[in-house]
Amino acid sequence: MSIIREERIGGQRLIQGDCLGALASVAAAHAVITDPPYSSGARTTAQMRGRGGMSRGGAWADKPLPNDRLSVTGFTWLMRQVGLEAERLLVPGGSFLAFIDWRQYPTLYGCIESCNLQIINMVVWDKQVFGMGNGFRNQHELILHASAGTPRVFDRSVPNVIGAKRIPSSDIHPTEKPVELMEEIIRVVTDRDEVVVDPFMGSGTTLVACQRLGRMGTGVEIDPGYFDVACRRVEEAARQPDLFVTAPEQPKQEAMEL
Repeated sequence: MSIIREERIGGQRLIQGDCLGALASVAAAHAVITDPPYSSGARTTAQMRGRGGMSRGGAWADKPLPNDRLSVTGFTWLMRQVGLEAERLLVPGGSFLAFIDWRQYPTLYGCIESCNLQIINMVVWDKQVFGMGNGFRNQHELILHASAGTPRVFDRSVPNVIGAKRIPSSDIHPTEKPVELMEEIIRVVTDRDEVVVDPFMGSGTTLVACQRLGRMGTGVEIDPGYFDVACRRVEEAARQPDLFVTAPEQPKQEAMEL
């Protein structure tokens, strides 16, 4: 299974299908930015096989994320294949950024480093409010930043700890990221009209941010329901005025000389 369905909305390309097969249709990218399934809702591989996906609240208890029940071996294989595709796609200096939690960060680090990408930094998303836990309650997620050589940087004002309030109770996706957070990340590693690829598109937040910032995004999502949500969200973003196009100057009425 590669591409089941494809939509082009605004400057964005949305693909429903398997990311590894679908990415073969992409020639190059200036950045790969994604939020993969972490597969870390349990402490051991045995627990992962028996659970129903990472616990994300009662509203999503009956709908685990696709590929969120992988063993460590399965997660390692998947992310290394994605890393190899990213290494093929990225222009010199192009960046790879992937969200991950503290449990799987070392595994993801090894996967991406073994794909001949250079690990650059650990970025922290500060959610501003804490979540579940019992003492030192969770208030952050990690983002692994790697690149194809020396990274291209377009905005040096963004620190490696980015504060953006989490979406408290999303009704469209259990791990939805704030658009403002994705915009901050995209602005650092890409310029206007450049290509951003998201192999795990989910509800389409990366492509919404691309549309708003004037980047050309390609997103892949295997779940048909989330794919439809992503299409709707990108279509809504495409209907908004382009913030980067200067509005034409209104004609001024001047007094006629007699």
